[in-house]
Amino acid sequence: MKLSFFNKKELWDFAWRFALSIILAIFFCRVFIYPERAMIKEYRKKLTNNHCVTKAYINAITHRDNTIYYNFIVDGIKYSGISRYSLLNPPYPEKGDSIEVYYSEKDPNINLWRGEFEK
Repeated sequence: MKLSFFNKKELWDFAWRFALSIILAIFFCRVFIYPERAMIKEYRKKLTNNHCVTKAYINAITHRDNTIYYNFIVDGIKYSGISRYSLLNPPYPEKGDSIEVYYSEKDPNINLWRGEFEK
């Protein structure tokens, strides 16, 4: 008598669930992560040729996804930005820290934290 851990139906059910999980993971990564990465890539391209540097202050951090939220002022107008930071490059930013931000002269809403721009 031969022992088996799976019969054909159980094996098929497992394979189907596993394949569906992989497909859903890829879908969610594309939907939630890709647009942000595409925006960062576009901003880097725009800021490479024409940018200014200013000091910004971190007003919030989410460590779950390594995101910093910051504010800076250009010509008396307050702008905000969102960038990521890497866990591989300490020191890590903290709320209230000042950071350098690169922004477009034409549109300061196009901005990146120096750490994100220089990656």
